[in-house]
Amino acid sequence: MNRSVYTFASFSRGESLGFRFGGPGLGNLLFPWARSVAFANRHGLPRINSTWKTVKIGPMLRGEFDKRTYNDLFQEHETEGLRKFFLLNFAERVSEQEAHKALENTGKRPAVIWFEGMEGLFEPILDDFEVVKKELHKMVTDTHKKAADSFQADGISVHIRMGDFQEAPSEEVLRSGAWNYRLPQKWYKTTIEKIREAAAKELPVYIFSDGKDEELTELLSLPNTRRVFFGSAIADMLALSKSPLLIASASTFSMWASYLGRMPVIWYPTLHRQKLYPADEAFEGELDYEDSVNEVLRNNIRQIV
Repeated sequence: MNRSVYTFASFSRGESLGFRFGGPGLGNLLFPWARSVAFANRHGLPRINSTWKTVKIGPMLRGEFDKRTYNDLFQEHETEGLRKFFLLNFAERVSEQEAHKALENTGKRPAVIWFEGMEGLFEPILDDFEVVKKELHKMVTDTHKKAADSFQADGISVHIRMGDFQEAPSEEVLRSGAWNYRLPQKWYKTTIEKIREAAAKELPVYIFSDGKDEELTELLSLPNTRRVFFGSAIADMLALSKSPLLIASASTFSMWASYLGRMPVIWYPTLHRQKLYPADEAFEGELDYEDSVNEVLRNNIRQIV
């Protein structure tokens, strides 16, 4: 290969101008970014900075704490500015599925391999965990890293995704594997109670959520429970990844916290979509209302106390 080949994680149209409108949430965006990082690392290729900055109306209208503009989250030190504009608009564009063609072609025109979407979720990057985690931490700005590092991480972390997620018509719909629905608060509450019972201690509970306080009263009314927010989506994700135990939502945000933290994680029935680390590292599975805490999870809980 004697020509310049780059990788680029694309999130929406018009990205060469340095900003975009709308687009998926952070958890979804990290999938193409991570695949582009892993591929570039394997083949020794330069990357083009992703266009993280966006304008979103939904979070503003819903009054969410985090407006999800992603304006100051990252500081990638890759190809940027006019060079980025030129490459995205005039270089040969190659899809991720045909990346080998860019590597094999010996022409003079530069090529950009575009990574898009979240197909396969973590499957393509399971073996690239160390590289992905290192690059993610490297590009997060100090403000958000310091905010995440301030998390005590001494109990149970609970991620409750609300925002643009709607109430499920029924639990049967959830148990069919449907995405993008809110989980029943009674499931979170039951799971918290089981963990505390196994610990024989009222472990502190930290609620991470984009919902409003009045939507979370059933959980916030539990003893030794409080809501936390570290200023941004990425700071919350990194704080969650430090948790000694995570009760997950039905979102890719929870999956990323699990992938990065490799802690014991509990999922709602049918919503544990992928195994993210070896079974001997920690419990990673589902817990139904009537289920008992198994010995693996019980041992993980004992390590927290």
